[in-house]
Amino acid sequence: MNIRKTIFLVIAVLCLSGCSSSQNGKPKGDKTVVTMLYTSDLPNVEQLVETTYPDIDLQIERNALGTIDGETERRLRNGHGTDIVASTLATGDVLNYLVDLSADEYIAAYQSGIMRKTAKDGKNLFIPLPAQYYGYIYNATLLRENGLSVPTTQDELLAVLEKAKADHIGIDENGTVFAVDGTPAVTATFAIVTKIPDFFGLSEGIQWLDELKSGKGSFAESFDTCLDLPLEMIDKGYMDPLPFSPVSNAAPIFEKMSSGKMLMAFDSVNMLDEIRKNSSYEFDMLPMLSSEGNPAWTVSTPTAFLGINKALTEEGNEDRLDACRKILGLLSTPEGQDAFMMDNGAAYSYLVDYAPSMDIVPDGIKDCIDAGYNYNISMSNDFMRYFGDRCNAVLCGQKDMDSAIAEVDEYMQNGGDQTATLIGTIDHDMIVENYNVRTQETEIGNLIADAVREIIDVDIAVVNGGGIRGSLYEGDIYSYDLEYVCPYENHIIVLEVNAEVIKSMLSNSLTTMIRDVEIPGGRFLNVSGLKYSFSAPTDDSPAQLLDVTLPDGSPLDDNAVYTIAVTDYMAGNAGYSDNNGDGYTMLNVYSDDVPKAENVKLVRETEYTFQSILKEYIISHNDEEIASQIEGRITSVNENE
Repeated sequence: MNIRKTIFLVIAVLCLSGCSSSQNGKPKGDKTVVTMLYTSDLPNVEQLVETTYPDIDLQIERNALGTIDGETERRLRNGHGTDIVASTLATGDVLNYLVDLSADEYIAAYQSGIMRKTAKDGKNLFIPLPAQYYGYIYNATLLRENGLSVPTTQDELLAVLEKAKADHIGIDENGTVFAVDGTPAVTATFAIVTKIPDFFGLSEGIQWLDELKSGKGSFAESFDTCLDLPLEMIDKGYMDPLPFSPVSNAAPIFEKMSSGKMLMAFDSVNMLDEIRKNSSYEFDMLPMLSSEGNPAWTVSTPTAFLGINKALTEEGNEDRLDACRKILGLLSTPEGQDAFMMDNGAAYSYLVDYAPSMDIVPDGIKDCIDAGYNYNISMSNDFMRYFGDRCNAVLCGQKDMDSAIAEVDEYMQNGGDQTATLIGTIDHDMIVENYNVRTQETEIGNLIADAVREIIDVDIAVVNGGGIRGSLYEGDIYSYDLEYVCPYENHIIVLEVNAEVIKSMLSNSLTTMIRDVEIPGGRFLNVSGLKYSFSAPTDDSPAQLLDVTLPDGSPLDDNAVYTIAVTDYMAGNAGYSDNNGDGYTMLNVYSDDVPKAENVKLVRETEYTFQSILKEYIISHNDEEIASQIEGRITSVNENE
């Protein structure tokens, strides 16, 4: 095959419809505050912007990659969109809320191909941020020290994994040597990119893509084998199926790879960069490998697309609109691209004639890139979530491949299966932002905990912050809103526990408020039927539980038995390997991986999830607007105060 070009694969899926938006940011002192929702901090970008424009204060709010598109669109529809709008794909309902950038000078700085792909009705509404490369991250030190060759084909890859497993090289406590994190977007990406060398790099793949764009293509005709590789890895014990389960955490790739407890993983250059910074081992990246003798390919996708909230065109927002244009213009320079690459580990810029100031591309994929064997894959978040969910169901044994692909085809032809069922109203916004449900008391955390306590009828209810992923907005609440708020399917159970167990549980909830990867862990507990206080964590010392009382301020009775509602996930239903269960071994009534908990009795199992119980709670209060407020259930004490 003699193909030397980059092929842009764009699967555009329309998202939810929406309404007009407004923005309520205010100047900070004599500076113009500009807000932006993104998946990580951007310190170099912020410094560049605020140094270049001292009158601008750029504020980045962090949000998980898996929810950024859905939460972005929901915010825009409900009048809470940030000034600069970030999306993983320039398609869908979000386009209705963006300023036309076509006349802005910096648009001409980008490659015409990417701009044509992301334009709507001839208008440019986004600029593309630098791209991430994806591939197989591998521990080069372990390969070299154990006499294993770097694989160049898919068969060689499987042979290396077989040898590593047999000889316990780069192996974890589950006996696996390879990982994919299991979030739907990454699973969908992995399923598709395994098809690149032997499908998309050939004429039949190009023809299939053309047919798909015209509405004639079918996934069933070409993608029934897209999970053959990961299924084989699972069948042979190279990879754990647990992270693909809807009740499980994502695989902890960073922790395992950096510690040498995992030989290989499918992930991005950004992950590779983080692992390299925190490990004594040497790492590199492999491209996607062929099983049929075709050349290997790399895969890349824009880290995000940035646009400007159309609400800023309304009277009174002139300063913020101008500031946003300046920021996008600055990011469209080599200096802006360099700053973003330093922050995010991206490795490819879409600027015309861009010359990188640093060498970010891993050695293992340079030849493919130099030869032009690189796919740029852009998919809508809705499609990624739907396709990835179906792939995950196959990989964890809940669904067969034929039915999964049939559902994907149905989705492509007729759209999603969401139903706009009105279930109630809410009296004010309850916002999830900056991972607040993982560090402090929040209105939405109180609401969900209260719902669990009332419906399950227990003394105490706790809700782990990682189970709350989206906001609720003033006005009507529809069933699909709750899918964003509480997407996980863990079931709620009732335990009988004593005061000692409650204190141990709360202490564990505070242990991941600060982590090396910057995002607070999801084990932080929102509560109903309790109050607790803790010392604020610092870089030098973790948070410590200080006091626990009942809602009226009276102490827990050391001789009493309390009924408490938790998820079966916390009680070890999926085990405690790979940090599943978030370390709540003091509640363990299921897992055989660790000793069963003392002073804990399983009283009742239910079919309720956070999502279903919140729905029932709202419906049961349909004669009133749902309300919740901060009331001092959780208090953080700063030792310096």
